[in-house]
Amino acid sequence: MEMYDIKPKEEWQRVLDTVYRELGMPSAITDKENAVLQVSGQRNPLCSKIRSIKGASAFICSQAQQFMAKETKKKKRPIIDICDAGMSKFVIPVFYQSDFVGTLTGCGVSIAGEELEAFLIEKGTKMNEQDIEELIQQVPEGDWSIISEVTQRLFHQIQNDI
Repeated sequence: MEMYDIKPKEEWQRVLDTVYRELGMPSAITDKENAVLQVSGQRNPLCSKIRSIKGASAFICSQAQQFMAKETKKKKRPIIDICDAGMSKFVIPVFYQSDFVGTLTGCGVSIAGEELEAFLIEKGTKMNEQDIEELIQQVPEGDWSIISEVTQRLFHQIQNDI
């Protein structure tokens, strides 16, 4: 069983577009090996810059995705945490019966009161501190409780549709 056996591309696109519309977070679906299958939404300038630098995405983005996907598969529930840059990230597991099929994931907003990790961004990108601080100012702010509410709703909606 694969993600596109559960929903066709068009239906997944509607789910992904809903995430972007409601949370302002770009989102993706991945297969059970964490390969990205489909995306929606525009990344903020900091995320775009991180992804444009060779090796930075693996250091900052991929580690969090790999860890969170593994945890959400084991716990069989969504997980909301932060990436190594300090931005909010969620991973929703998708199961068919008891088989793990993939994830719905989103990231890229700051949470009020939480600092983004300029040191880790600098370490992973080799960018200078001033450029990082300018990009940090452009990261949109999200609300942890709304992210949690939408994540739980989508998790139950996806599982109930199967």
